[in-house]
Amino acid sequence: MRGITRWPLCAALALLIAIVAVGCGDDDGGGGGSDDGSGEVVRFQGLPADPAAIPLLVMQEEGLDEKHGFKAEFVEVDPDAAANTLLIGESDIAMEQDAVTMTLAQQEGEHGVVFWPVLNTMMSVVVPEDSDAQSPEDLVGRKVGHFGVDSGTTSVIALMLQELYGIDVFKDYDLREAGPAALPELLKDGKVDAIFDYEPLALRAVLEVPGRYLFEPAKAWAEEHEGWSPYLTNLAARVDWLEENPDLALAAKDAWVEAVQIIEDSNYEIFAEEPYRSFLDLRSDEELEAFIEYCADLPCYLNEWTEKDIEQLNNWLELMAENDVLIDAPPKEPVAVILEDFLGESGGEQGDQEE
Repeated sequence: MRGITRWPLCAALALLIAIVAVGCGDDDGGGGGSDDGSGEVVRFQGLPADPAAIPLLVMQEEGLDEKHGFKAEFVEVDPDAAANTLLIGESDIAMEQDAVTMTLAQQEGEHGVVFWPVLNTMMSVVVPEDSDAQSPEDLVGRKVGHFGVDSGTTSVIALMLQELYGIDVFKDYDLREAGPAALPELLKDGKVDAIFDYEPLALRAVLEVPGRYLFEPAKAWAEEHEGWSPYLTNLAARVDWLEENPDLALAAKDAWVEAVQIIEDSNYEIFAEEPYRSFLDLRSDEELEAFIEYCADLPCYLNEWTEKDIEQLNNWLELMAENDVLIDAPPKEPVAVILEDFLGESGGEQGDQEE
């Protein structure tokens, strides 16, 4: 394995520091009753304006939760406290967590797993449209904007560039740090030659600079790994909640699958409808339409989860650990599971879809 500069763990670990101090959450494992007779409540946590939460909104708007015998509730969380919110039992299912945070939780003595993919790796390297750079190798020695060496975006892009191109971002690039929303402006003003940013901010740079994508991690990694790329977010839950609410967990997952299918069937055009349009809070109709096209092309959502996917994810976690990227050791116990197998169910119709 080629060497790579060590990434700080402080930001990722900060998400979990409060767990010990706060202690355990609800004793009943979640899944509280509903006053309107539509079934037990499943609390899905997510971030404001985050595309990861759109399938939940579809679920609510289309009545998919009631169809599957529960009531979906959206719990909006602060990004800095999101992992804690799930692990102390203030929510049941997280839409914005991933296998990295569940690995860190495991290292802190907490037990959570991911059981379905949500978002693809929605981040990119963007350069001005007229830049002479045609490959990440052409950025060596140039000014590159990012928003933190310990951010997930910078970490993932840097690890992929190391593996795919042999580039050590922290030595080979002249890194300039700014806030995520400020990076498109820096690129537009010519203060940097390229930026690392997540969507839709990277897309904003493409529209406003104008710019173009120089490196798209999801596509680049998939080309080398049998069509698989790391997940930006997954559905995650505490092990105790899953074990205490197996039927509810399976119903929630099935409703989620149906919601994503509705989005895919619309070719993401549903984003232009309410309440999704307002929730995404994009700057303009142009940005909204460009985001729809971006998601349809990538695609943004993933709706398949197999043992092969889990094997690839575990390999990715091992690679991250080997290079001290966000985690310093792979999980000792599985953090990614097929829900039906994990809960001891036969899987039924959905299990057939996953095989």
